[in-house]
Amino acid sequence: MDQALSSLMKRFCACLALLGSQDWNKTDEKLLQAVEQNEPDKVSALIVKKGLNPSKLDAEGKSAFHLCASRGRADCLEVIISHGVDINITDGAGFNALHLAAKNGQPECLKRLLQERMPVDSTDTIGRTALHHAAISGCLSCTETLWDFKASLDAQDGDGATALLLGAQMSRVDLCAFLLDRGANANIQDQQGRSALMIACESDSVETVEALLRGGANPQQTDVFGRDASHYGVATGNQRITQLLQNGGKGTAAVPLKWRVI
Repeated sequence: MDQALSSLMKRFCACLALLGSQDWNKTDEKLLQAVEQNEPDKVSALIVKKGLNPSKLDAEGKSAFHLCASRGRADCLEVIISHGVDINITDGAGFNALHLAAKNGQPECLKRLLQERMPVDSTDTIGRTALHHAAISGCLSCTETLWDFKASLDAQDGDGATALLLGAQMSRVDLCAFLLDRGANANIQDQQGRSALMIACESDSVETVEALLRGGANPQQTDVFGRDASHYGVATGNQRITQLLQNGGKGTAAVPLKWRVI
């Protein structure tokens, strides 16, 4: 109930923010274009001389501030931060700048926002954190940065999914291995009772299944319909996955972890 109310409030606030786009003008558009074209000096001049608000939303629900995060305009972002901005403000879709940076694979902007003490586990309208978005986009460097800033590895979104579940769904092998190595719980289940292992089997990703089994995933878990990982594996017809599940992951080859520094 609390999560549903929180989601409703975030959507309401996003709608209120969109009302501000009614006075959007050509000068505001110039600021947006300056960010798009990565012109930090122009961004600074427009903010100072015209007194523009870089977090004002246009009719599509985006602002110059949010565009910096999603496009990776680190220099422009630095300018906007230096002139003062509410870093926690959301865009028209309910995403804050941290979500957008993770969603679009922009680790430099992500780190800068976290350095400004932006809450690392802040959620969007469906309960997803920046780590959820990094898992979906497959941005390993964003994931590493979020871990460095103490992101919750096992946070669940409105559907009960963790970053590991979403990473497994997208077959992000290295990202899943990174999360598991840092202590992510391999056996958390979503609201349908699906585990990351079940989802990896359904996605027909042998490498992800191997990584999860090595990370402690339990092949005997069942979903709300009583189906275990082998049921999901059989549906794909992948004999290698079936063998892995029967062996409990024994004898699997090591996954090359590109993120590991020797």
